[in-house]
Amino acid sequence: MKKDIHPKFSTKTKVACSCGAEFETGSTIQDEIRVETCSNCHPFYTGENRILKTSSVDKFYARQKKTEGLKKAA
Repeated sequence: MKKDIHPKFSTKTKVACSCGAEFETGSTIQDEIRVETCSNCHPFYTGENRILKTSSVDKFYARQKKTEGLKKAA
């Protein structure tokens, strides 16, 4: 390998998330790293389900429920 072509690896770099969590990691970036999501706030790691009901099946069930409500009211 060629010498002196690789960036210097810092053993401690501070990472700050928008949720307020902070931790240290190793990186070639010497300054602070700011991120939008981390393992504390990302839905995959927190276990939160964020389901968007926009599929055609969900729309069908919504129309079916609405017609059943109209039949009961009549």
